Amino acid sequence: MELRKSAERLPGRAVALILLLLCVSGMRAETALYSVPEEAERGSFVANIAKDLGLTGEELSARQARLVPEGEKQYLQLNQHTGDLVVREQMDREELCGQTEPCL
Repeated sequence: MELRKSAERLPGRAVALILLLLCVSGMRAETALYSVPEEAERGSFVANIAKDLGLTGEELSARQARLVPEGEKQYLQLNQHTGDLVVREQMDREELCGQTEPCL
């Protein structure tokens, strides 16, 4: 097997990789990051996930979108029909992060 170092071959491979990623992008999980003030009251609007992902509420519901918390508490709530993300439980920075800086 012969290995070549060719500057021409890399862009072609990169384009093929990009096309492959675009083809399977509908099947992968999406990650979205949002900033929520610690003082946000229960029911406070955070974002419309459907809009941010370029989907309708029906598409979001059909894909069975859900929130997966890292801890025991579910601080946010997703309305699958509208795509609205709202505060479910008020957050306490010290409880979530302790002395860690920055708190993400």
